[in-house]
Amino acid sequence: MGSGIFSIGTSAMTATQAMLDTVSHNISNVNTPGYSRQNVDLATQGGMYTGAGFYGRGVQVVTVSRSTNEFLVRQVNVNTAQNSADQTRLDKLKQLESVLPTGEAGLGYAANQVLNSFVDVANQPQDVSARQVALSRAQDWVSRMNTAGMQLNDLQGGVMSDMGTSVAQINSLTKQIAEVNQNIAKYTGSGHAPNDLLDKRDQLIKQLNEQVQVSTVQADDGTTSVFMGGGQLLVLGNEAQTLTVVHDAANPAQGRVALSSNGTTRVLDSNQMTGGALHGLLQFQDYDLAQTKQQLDTFGANFADALNAQQALGIDLNGNLQTSFDLSGNPVSNPLFTNTSDAASLTLAMTSAKGLAAASPLSATPAVSNAGTATIDALTMARAVPTTNALDAATSLPTVGSPLTVVFATDPSDPTKLVYSFTDSTGTPYKDTSPPRSWTAGTPINDQDPASTPSGALFNLSIKGVPKAGDTIQISVTSFPASNNGNAMAMLGLRDQAIVSLDGVSNTTVTDAYSQMIGNLGVIVQGGQTASDISSTLLTGSEQTLSSTSGVNLDEEAAKLIQYQQSYQAAAKVLQIAQSLFATLLQTAQA
Repeated sequence: MGSGIFSIGTSAMTATQAMLDTVSHNISNVNTPGYSRQNVDLATQGGMYTGAGFYGRGVQVVTVSRSTNEFLVRQVNVNTAQNSADQTRLDKLKQLESVLPTGEAGLGYAANQVLNSFVDVANQPQDVSARQVALSRAQDWVSRMNTAGMQLNDLQGGVMSDMGTSVAQINSLTKQIAEVNQNIAKYTGSGHAPNDLLDKRDQLIKQLNEQVQVSTVQADDGTTSVFMGGGQLLVLGNEAQTLTVVHDAANPAQGRVALSSNGTTRVLDSNQMTGGALHGLLQFQDYDLAQTKQQLDTFGANFADALNAQQALGIDLNGNLQTSFDLSGNPVSNPLFTNTSDAASLTLAMTSAKGLAAASPLSATPAVSNAGTATIDALTMARAVPTTNALDAATSLPTVGSPLTVVFATDPSDPTKLVYSFTDSTGTPYKDTSPPRSWTAGTPINDQDPASTPSGALFNLSIKGVPKAGDTIQISVTSFPASNNGNAMAMLGLRDQAIVSLDGVSNTTVTDAYSQMIGNLGVIVQGGQTASDISSTLLTGSEQTLSSTSGVNLDEEAAKLIQYQQSYQAAAKVLQIAQSLFATLLQTAQA
């Protein structure tokens, strides 16, 4: 009888001690990341059969289990990966947003100021200071473009650096997971789960999801295999793969993730990184940053090339044409800007204010004897004046020195309309067409002729008023470039022309194009913010749900502590009574 009660009391004290230890362990780890609440699983000792029935033999500790839920853990990992990707991308987007400022600090405003500066050049083409202001405005725009371009390059460099940091963390975490796998496998045959090791592995996997989304597969030996979202194996048993960052073969400025194995490097498809900071970085690099850089480069190239093209059609203050022709007849111009395809490398090549081609090579003058009201509005060049080696160098009038005359006449097929033709200085028809060219108010006069080589027009002459049959306008080489503003007016006219095409389809003005760039970026940033807010809410909700299942509640543990303390005291009382009974039996036996 004594040995029975002693055994039962001892088992009660042992079980209660285990529960007290476990509760203490829970309380001490209440703030430990990834810790799952542990519980002592108890069972009765098998009953002892007697003639009077089965007598209980006390309690036994079966094992110590942890409170967890595989589904909730997986949900937290998925939401962790998505939130990390969204937050990483948003952080980069906020940096990108500062590259394109608004208002007077913006690139669109600076570009418009360049064009506005040609107002003074057109008003006083002989004024070198007005030309110098135009060059200064151009240099200011170039400097802002360079700054924006270099900021984008720095952002790309930052992405590469962050990718390297992320990959280094992935390699460290996978190595640690492999080591924990090995330690867990040692206890596979013990019949008990190494709870703290399992928590550590779950926490490592969660941290891994912050860098790249992974999935796991449990093996029979207790180890966990880890795969990236696209199926690439990262951890198998106690072996971990090694990732590295390499430069993209097609675009060396961009980074790619590669797998290093047995001395070889295999570049992984970016689609395999479906979540985590690595996915956010790749998404920002491949789409957000690439799109913004493409639009910035296009904006700069379109604007600079438009000014270069117009500069090539004029003559400078010294009377020098800005375009010559090589031996093959191809035009060779003296540009305002070079390296136009890259915002960071864009350069103002024109250093002399006198080099600005404010004057048009050709001038138009109405005959004094004209009976109509036609006056000259503008004469703009459609292509460069042909010089030596040009296809029409010897035949294009009036660039060979012979004036060209525009002659208006009554349309033979409709007396209410006018036609026009050209004659040289001897009155011989020049580029005569059949039917004759019709004159329509508001439509420029030009010398386009399908039968000529080249067939395109050399110039476009716009007039105001209405000419009459017999009126003439003489077109000749500009004699005084210093007083001619034809090309400056054409440069100023670019302000209202659709010269920029960000998408390669539709054209728009410089100001509208920059506004479109800012708008596009604003939409991207807003979308990134919304995605981050949503994923953050989902992560918080899933973590709270998991915490309600596996987290430590101090109030609950404190209550258990009091309960187990009383149980321990009661078990001790059982032993005390057993000792008293045993002593009484000894005394009775001796009497």
